[in-house]
Amino acid sequence: MDAVLTAAPLARDIDALTGSLLEQAAPDHPDARFLATVIGKSLAHRDLARTGLSPAELVEVLANLFPGAPAGAGLRAQLPAYAARGLASPQPDFTRRLRVLLDACSGQAMTTAWVTSVLAHACLRPDHLWRDLGLSGREDVTALLTRHYPGLVARNSRNLRWKQFLAYSAFEHAGLPPQAAPGCGTCEDHAFCYGNQRER
Repeated sequence: MDAVLTAAPLARDIDALTGSLLEQAAPDHPDARFLATVIGKSLAHRDLARTGLSPAELVEVLANLFPGAPAGAGLRAQLPAYAARGLASPQPDFTRRLRVLLDACSGQAMTTAWVTSVLAHACLRPDHLWRDLGLSGREDVTALLTRHYPGLVARNSRNLRWKQFLAYSAFEHAGLPPQAAPGCGTCEDHAFCYGNQRER
């Protein structure tokens, strides 16, 4: 089936969808804005699989953090189709290794398992992790990782980019030589992060 080319969604559309989700959330929940942004961006792209959340996980996130949201925010049209299609994993070995690492380093927050799913999927895309997640910058990723994976941030002693660090750490945790995240190969800053290294 041929892919349908569509224009990238406008930032204001993403912001509007994110805002409509946040209207349903507890204002002081530390992950509400992050997950609303991930879901809002995916809704704007008309691709809920971009969240990295399985249909069941997405329903759980909505029920726990954004009750009432399925009736609005574009979810009514997209959620049933996504539930029928499901979340495909084009790189199951990589995502499994990254999940094992993150689970080993995770804290006790209720939302950590969902954050793990989002991170594992975002590392497959060809951009900086903060942009893939819809965040404002690297500092936001640092705060997210610090909140959910205590001790992992301190291990980044070489100050690697987060996507690179997570991939290297996942392979090392599995007892394998470090490799780049699948999404890194076509990133605009690949040469900056990896120099002349050849990725396996």
